[in-house]
Amino acid sequence: MAFVFQKVGRDRAEMFKILKNGSTAAITPGDAVCYDYSTAADGKAVILPTTVLLGLFAGVVASGVTLAASGSDGQYGKVLIYGHHPAMRWSGATIGIGCPLVPVNGTGAMQIGATHATSITTANAEIQYAWAGENMVIASSLYSYGTRVGFVRAM
Repeated sequence: MAFVFQKVGRDRAEMFKILKNGSTAAITPGDAVCYDYSTAADGKAVILPTTVLLGLFAGVVASGVTLAASGSDGQYGKVLIYGHHPAMRWSGATIGIGCPLVPVNGTGAMQIGATHATSITTANAEIQYAWAGENMVIASSLYSYGTRVGFVRAM
């Protein structure tokens, strides 16, 4: 397991972790991933979020990086654990700038989480892992999947 730290400079601060795909399908840029402690409790394998692993959020696959299927060349790659991501996968009808985001079960998307302390209940007391960097408004109540700017903190 390796970390990639950015040198001091005028660029935005970002931190990455080199992780491997633990699933049989490729994981694409902007996908949220969780540590796979169901089948490979090694702290290196990640998969798309599942219900039992939502609390093990590992980060968002870096732009321009695809984690190939397990057992393939290229299954290791950079996962953003802190900083700005220009194209995270989101799911939802309406998400506003600054809304906290949490991983969605069964997809690589993030959705809106609890918005402030008074709305946190036993059912939605997720830890906040990321925040929306722009608005997404869909005209209907149907969920939409798309890529949007966001900030990740999965450390």
